[in-house]
Amino acid sequence: MLSDNLAGGSLAHRVEQGTFNPQAPGSSPGRPTKICNTGTDPCYRFFLWAFIWQHGDMETNPSGDQLFLALADLAREVLANPRHNDDPVVNWASPEDLVTSFSTTVGLDFADHAPAHPVDQVLAAAQQVVEWSVHTSHPRFFNQNFAGPDPVAVAGDWLAAALNTTNATFEAAPVFTLMEAALLNKLAELAGFSTESDIPPGLFCPGGSLATLYALQLARYRQQPTLTTAGASAEPLAIFVSEAGHYTAVKSASLLGLGSEAVIKVATDAEGAMLPQALTKAIAATDRTPLAVIATAGTTVTAAFDPLEAIADLCAQHNIWLHVDGCYGGSALFSPQQRHRLAGVERADSLVWNLHKMMGMTQQCTVLLVQNPEQLDACFSTNADYLFQPDKLFSEYDSGDRTFQCARRVDALKLWLAWKAHGDQGFSARIDRAVAMADHARSVIEDSEGALVAVIDTGFTNVVFAWVPPELRPLNLSQLTAENRQRLHQLAPLIKARMQQAGDALLGYQPVNGLNTFRLLIMNPAVTPADVDAALGRLAHHGQQAWEQTNA
Repeated sequence: MLSDNLAGGSLAHRVEQGTFNPQAPGSSPGRPTKICNTGTDPCYRFFLWAFIWQHGDMETNPSGDQLFLALADLAREVLANPRHNDDPVVNWASPEDLVTSFSTTVGLDFADHAPAHPVDQVLAAAQQVVEWSVHTSHPRFFNQNFAGPDPVAVAGDWLAAALNTTNATFEAAPVFTLMEAALLNKLAELAGFSTESDIPPGLFCPGGSLATLYALQLARYRQQPTLTTAGASAEPLAIFVSEAGHYTAVKSASLLGLGSEAVIKVATDAEGAMLPQALTKAIAATDRTPLAVIATAGTTVTAAFDPLEAIADLCAQHNIWLHVDGCYGGSALFSPQQRHRLAGVERADSLVWNLHKMMGMTQQCTVLLVQNPEQLDACFSTNADYLFQPDKLFSEYDSGDRTFQCARRVDALKLWLAWKAHGDQGFSARIDRAVAMADHARSVIEDSEGALVAVIDTGFTNVVFAWVPPELRPLNLSQLTAENRQRLHQLAPLIKARMQQAGDALLGYQPVNGLNTFRLLIMNPAVTPADVDAALGRLAHHGQQAWEQTNA
């Protein structure tokens, strides 16, 4: 019982002695729970003392305070003692398994008349959440374009949530308003955007898709200044994006009322970068009015970077809005060795940049940078006089009317704290280390004697490859028979399923040139060469087993 774990004196005494440890029931039997010596951590110790001062000791105010402090310690333990080495990346479970597991505590569903559960049951359920979740901080998690949350950013997110305000007005968020503006100016300078306006050069958005939606609305407003009053014209418009570009182009076109047919896919080279000559032909061939080109700086699968200079030339020639999707690859701007990949980005009209991808900010931390921030007011402002009064103190700092959202969560604090803690050099080192670990993976693949074969290599932090059965080595994709190509295509999902169930590493797969291939994404600075070796080794092991199974 939780009460047994909390025995041993008052909370104040145990904070002082560093013995406070509300370990939840149901801890993983395969991985002992580390006892945090919280009393030696001044910041955490102050936090607990402050809570005691405000709410009283847990023994006098037991239920809510016990749960709060225990959950805070559980979250801190996840951050301070992340899974690593041979710890499972995920304890795999089916939906039925999860429902069964949670039925032993509080259940996943809610009854018609949902009761309040005892503290120990809720805390046990929280421990189950940890045990059954995918641990994206594990250095063998290579599955998505995010991994390895920065501990400072996590703590910053906690602090922002605890303060629980909105970044819409200066009066509600005076510090955060200035902090957000400082970050936008710094990021704009890195991208070569102008920072001469009195208005910050952009805004924070809840994700790259919504930022792209905003950018396309800005493009349409520039083309049709009466858009916000008279409404959209019936003129058919065109949005150009590469065949390897993100699907948000289609979703945005649908949501804006342009229709999915407005999106014109442009051919790419073998690595997935847009071909300028193909864009030229696409612009000339359409009977629609060109609205925007979405150039990609770091495609999701192959990490290809579109040639921004050449695309910017075409956009300038035809007066087309240039939006750069730098959700993934924008962070290359932090590294002097990698920023060349975005040469020409300073000529874009807008740029979306996800700091929750390569930089380890917690979900989500997205900025939309624009060359002419005055357009944000013109496009989105409604001058609601109950919130954006021009005669209140420092109303000129209010940012809420420059976006479609009303309340906006504080995503600036975590980035501000992390950047202050690590500095430009620390951010640069994170990018350079990711590329170095990807280079190590490439060397392992090259030395695998044909067991692993690179399919596409852009030299950035994505490594796209295939595992090859012994009978098909050395692999020559152009000479594969249709039957063997299909067998190899069907093999990747089987390997992924085995790895997922074993939990020893997580990688994604996707079709590239009609063949399912694996994608090793290096984002986490905790990744070591040993982690790369282990992940590729386990993939080869599961590959051999899956191949033998298909031949049985």
